[in-house]
Parts: sequence; structure tokens; C-alpha cells
Amino acid sequence: MRVFSLLLIFSLATSVMAAVPYTPNSDLVLSGRVVFQTQPSVGEYQLVLSAIKKVNNQWRAKQEFKSHALISRLTVELDERIPFTDARRKLEEDMEKAQNFTVLFQCFGLDCGSSNGWANEFLRVKQLYGLDTSQFYAVQVGLDSQRRETYVVWYLVQRGNGRTYLQQDVIHAGPDAGVGKSFAPDVWWELLSDKGYFVLPGFALAGDEVTVSGESIDLLASLLDAHPKATVRIVGHDYRAGAFAERERRSQFYAQKVRDLLVAKGVAASRLSVHGLGHLAPAGKVEPARVEIVLD
Repeated sequence: MRVFSLLLIFSLATSVMAAVPYTPNSDLVLSGRVVFQTQPSVGEYQLVLSAIKKVNNQWRAKQEFKSHALISRLTVELDERIPFTDARRKLEEDMEKAQNFTVLFQCFGLDCGSSNGWANEFLRVKQLYGLDTSQFYAVQVGLDSQRRETYVVWYLVQRGNGRTYLQQDVIHAGPDAGVGKSFAPDVWWELLSDKGYFVLPGFALAGDEVTVSGESIDLLASLLDAHPKATVRIVGHDYRAGAFAERERRSQFYAQKVRDLLVAKGVAASRLSVHGLGHLAPAGKVEPARVEIVLD
């Protein structure tokens, strides 16, 4: 058994549970020693979706967005017996398990830029200044249990003294969080134009019943309305048991449902094409099905 697993069983008995941001989460947060914590409050947040570098003596990110949001912050120090590589692997596994959330951006090691910049300029927690080769940064987006637009920012780093720290920022944006502006339109269009696709949050499958959150459909409709020349492909994936033809049929149905909901919101049907790939594209998560939005 991995050293990490043994430590996790031991540390859960004394884990810090109160006031920890709840969606999504990681056992690393629950088992760590709290170093810094804030209760949810409204403030301006700088959401970074790229590596950072210093230009003219100032830290810059190629892709960053600023907005007022409801922000919860937590910094924990991990048990010193947990190797950084195990902590990173565990965090990635927990991120994969987060239902209704997708990864917007992630980087590792030198590809993230300088840990000094992350700690002192963007995250502003001095304890996070560590080794450039032992850092991991990731941003997830989705809908929390209250159906609010939610971003989760993770930063894992090992310092020169061997101690490993994990930062978790949970950001609720938009009117439902009590603030005016949402990150969503700019962020999702940037993701779509940069990567060419994103996994649709708010899509769920319970037995044979398919549900798609109204918030996700509203977001897509607004995005397409803001970019009237854009056309997209709605691609369904199905990983449940069955022959390929059945999986293909089900995945086509998922995509068609999303298309119908968008058309009902006023999006021209000619801008939306539907595809079902069954299980041909490898599953990036453990869920039985997903829908992706792909830019033509």
C-alpha cells in the first residue's frame, strides 16, 4: 500500500472539516493542517488560465480574467511524510471525480512559470513560494450543489525545506452569488477558441434519464449570441455497457437533447450539428456519459 494511503487513514481521524469549501474537494484538504483560511466574502478575483512570466519587471499571464465574486480561500500544510508526487497524483484523481466540473487549465513544474509569481502576485500567500519544479496549478469550473457558477483554483507546491502546501480557492461568480458580473462568457469563449472544445457542465445521467442544467444551456445560448458567426458541434459520449450500436444511439440522444434545448432558447438550428461517438473517445473521467461542445 502506498505511504499516502496509510497516512490518509491515520489523518482523517483528526481532519479539519469546519468551513472548508465543499464542491469539489480533496482528501488532501480535509487531512491537512490549516495555515490560512477566510470565510466567504465578496471581492475582486483574478482568474488565471495560463502560465505566468515576468515582463518589464511585472508578472503577467497570457489569459486572465478579473471580476467581483464570492471567494473562499484555504491553505493547508500536508503531512511531511506524503511525497509531493503522491499528493499531486491524489489531487488529480479527486479532480477527476468531481461531478459537473471540468478542467479549464492545468500545468505542472516549470511549465507553470515561477512559484514566486504565483505565491506573491497572483495567490498572495507567502507560504506558497516553493520549488518551480515541484508545483501544480489547476482551475476547474462547474455548478455547485446550489447550481451556482463555481470555479475551483488549486495550487500544490513543495518548498525548499521539503514541506508541501496546498491552496484551494472556491469562487462563486454571477448574480446567483450576489455579485453582478460573471466570468463565464469570457472564460468559456476563451476556452472554446483556444482548445477548440469543452466538456459541458451540468449534464447528468441517472439510469436512462438525462438532465441538463438550465444554467449550462443559458450559458451556451449567451455565448453563441455574443459570437453570432460561430457554429458548434454537440458531441455525445456513452460508456455504459452495451453493443456499439446501442452506445452510439444513446450518445446521439444526449447530443440531440442539448441541441433541442438550445434551439428552444432561440439559437438557430443551422449553427448546431449533433454527433454520437459511443465509447470511441477514451473516458477522461469515471462518469457513464458526457457531452462536449466543439468549435467548428
